[in-house]
Amino acid sequence: MLLENIRFLKKYINFRLKSTPRGGHGIHSPFVYDLYTNCIDIKQKEAIFEAIETLRKEMINNSNPIPTSSFGLGTRIIDSSEQTVGKVVKTAATPPYMGQLLYRLVKYLKPQSIIELGTSAGFGAMYLARGDLNTSVTTIEGDTMLAKIASENFNKLGIGNVTLINGEFELELPKILANTEKIGLIFIDGDHSEEATLRYFKLCSEKANHDSLILIDDIRWSQGMENAWNTISQNENVSISIDLFNCGLAFFRKGVAKQHFNLRYGPF
Repeated sequence: MLLENIRFLKKYINFRLKSTPRGGHGIHSPFVYDLYTNCIDIKQKEAIFEAIETLRKEMINNSNPIPTSSFGLGTRIIDSSEQTVGKVVKTAATPPYMGQLLYRLVKYLKPQSIIELGTSAGFGAMYLARGDLNTSVTTIEGDTMLAKIASENFNKLGIGNVTLINGEFELELPKILANTEKIGLIFIDGDHSEEATLRYFKLCSEKANHDSLILIDDIRWSQGMENAWNTISQNENVSISIDLFNCGLAFFRKGVAKQHFNLRYGPF
C-alpha cells in the first residue's frame, strides 16, 4: 500500500508540473478555454447538489450487507466479504466533485443522449440527469443489488429521465448504441481494465460525431487504466483530449488541429 501511494504521489506531482494553472491562462484553444472557464473550473453550487449529497450522507450510514457479483473491476475496491451499502457509497460511488463536473458538462454541452457504463449506487447518473431534464440518461449496471439501490435512489429524488439496465456491458452497450441516433456524452466508469476500457471506447467512438464527448473515469486507478487513456488520447479520431488527472475527456470535433491539455480541476 505504501509503495502504491508513493507511485500515485509521483504521478500527481508530474501532472501538476505539466498542467495549466487554474484560470485558463495558456489554453490556446477557444473551445477548450471557454469549456474550462465557463464549465469545468467554476464553483457555483446548485440546489440539486445539496439534495444528492444529503442522500449520500444517509446512505453512508446504511450497514446493510451487499452480496456482490463478478461483473467488471470496480473503482476503489474494498473487501467483498465486508461490503455494505454504506461502504460501497463511500468508496465506489461517484464523488461530489466528479458528480458536479458531470452536471456542468451536461448543462454546458447539452448532449442529445447520455450513456453511462457503471451505475453503482446511481450518484453519477443523478448528476447527469439533473444537468438537463430534457435529455435522457441510459445507465448500465452489472450488479443486481446495486441496480436495485440505484433505482430506489432515482425514485427518492424524483429523477425520471434515467433508464437503468441491469446487465453486462458487453451485451447491452451494442444494443444501446444501435438504437441511439446521435451520440452525445458517454461516461465510462465500469470495468476498470485496460482491455475492456479500450473495447468500450472503440464501440462508442465508431458512432461519435462532431459534438460527442467520451469521458473516461479513474484514468490513474491503475497502470492499465493510464495506458488505456494514453491510447485513447492519441487516437486519430480524437481531436481534443483533456486530462483532469482523475478522468479524461475525449472530443471528436472536426476541423481543428489535434491538441492535448492537462488541466487542474477539483482536488487536483
